[in-house]
Amino acid sequence: MLGVGSIGSVVAASLASTNVELHLHVRGERGALSMLQGLTVDGERSMDVSASRFLFSCEELPVEKELLASSDAVLLACKSYAVEHLAQVASTFLKPNGVVLALSNGLGHTETLVQIHGPQNVVAASTTHGAYTHESGVVVWAGLGGIGLAAPPLGPSRAQLESLVDVLSDAGLNPTVHEDASALVWEKVLLNLAINPIAALAGLKNGELLEGTLFDTCMMVYREAAQVAAMERVSVPEESEFEAQLRRVLTLTRDNTCSMLQDIKAGRRTEIGALNQALVQRAEAFGLSVPVNQMLASLVQVCHP
Repeated sequence: MLGVGSIGSVVAASLASTNVELHLHVRGERGALSMLQGLTVDGERSMDVSASRFLFSCEELPVEKELLASSDAVLLACKSYAVEHLAQVASTFLKPNGVVLALSNGLGHTETLVQIHGPQNVVAASTTHGAYTHESGVVVWAGLGGIGLAAPPLGPSRAQLESLVDVLSDAGLNPTVHEDASALVWEKVLLNLAINPIAALAGLKNGELLEGTLFDTCMMVYREAAQVAAMERVSVPEESEFEAQLRRVLTLTRDNTCSMLQDIKAGRRTEIGALNQALVQRAEAFGLSVPVNQMLASLVQVCHP
């Protein structure tokens, strides 16, 4: 696993309950602490996993020879802007017939993996598990969700997908296999587009977006995004279906702070470049105007560079 932040810690700690060999590639002070102390997760499930359960490598140190090309699957659990770098790093660890996937927000990460590893080694992925890191440093599993998987065109075999599903299922991570890789990614992206920048700019918890004017703006974001998806021939939920889904998500996560607002509060870079700004760029390629998404992307970039 490359990237052991909030979601990465949840996935790694969950996988530790299975019999698979686990290798964590870490960096920085937080990575060094995990090498010494292991992983602790609270929330939906409480897990305290000893460092001895994992094999470790560190970004700042040479990789041990036995870890080279040793992994059947490499999972990236990172911010969208780190996908390209970690996809290159994955080449160090992935077996020739292994698979690589990214549990990252936004558009483009599956395409990035395909460019680097070839479609036969890439699994499109999306997760609805929710997690954050408390000020104390403890990772909180804030919402039990699932992990969606799909093979892109010319991607891995169904047998390879099922093998991955078996491991994730044993770990209690609720995996499901989808037929359409693009639709899988876009379904999560639509929610991120509609929720994250509005909640982040307004400094609001998710449930506060159910208020009339704010919710209407969320739906305007969806309508523009749906036009772009249609031009890319991606099947996305109809407006009434998405509206019901959005209300359900905002209600279930009403007390949650979205990841973009968490990043802003912590002074970290946001993922706007892979979300609304990426949508703007795709719209421009088709000659489409998406003014609401353009405004939101610009405001986030100007106010929180």
